[in-house]
Amino acid sequence: MKTYLILAACLVLAGCGRQEANQREVSGKSEGIKNEGAKPAETVRWAFANKREIELVIFKWSRDKMEEARKAEGLSPEIEEKIRRYESLQAQLVRKQMETRGLKLPPRAGVSETSLPDQDILTLSNQVAEAKAPIADVVDTRSRQAAQYREQYKIDRLISEYAKERFDLVVDSSNEHFSQSAVLYRTAGEVLDITDGVIKLFKEKTRS
Repeated sequence: MKTYLILAACLVLAGCGRQEANQREVSGKSEGIKNEGAKPAETVRWAFANKREIELVIFKWSRDKMEEARKAEGLSPEIEEKIRRYESLQAQLVRKQMETRGLKLPPRAGVSETSLPDQDILTLSNQVAEAKAPIADVVDTRSRQAAQYREQYKIDRLISEYAKERFDLVVDSSNEHFSQSAVLYRTAGEVLDITDGVIKLFKEKTRS
């Protein structure tokens, strides 16, 4: 009888010990969850970049490089005139194609377009093809060069290179001047604008 009572007491004590251990474990997990929830969220490092402004700098550089390449070609005035004629007709064709879709393009700066009566797109397309035929090699070479310049310094790669390990997010601020900001929410704190930094990186890369 005494042995039975001792055994029963041991079982009761063991059960109480396990219960207390379980309670401590649950309490510890609850406290850990509370502490984890109380940790402040990691701050996202972000900045602005004016995409239009950067693209304009890249465009001016590629235009100057193309002008240098054209001067180095040493083409005769007659060929240059045929090229201008072709470019003028091509611009009119693009304009007319856009207008048929309900879009109107502004005149291209620095390009004089030959005045032609209103014609259908097929007729104008044939004129473009005829104008290009005798100068196709020159036109295609220039087109490939322009594509190479555009591909060499793409804005997304420039921004990625500049922002790497500095920022987690870069927001385009181009439309802010037109009250159409790409930013949906911002804190009251000052946000860095990296436009000048990206342009400086581009100029360093293209400095000869």
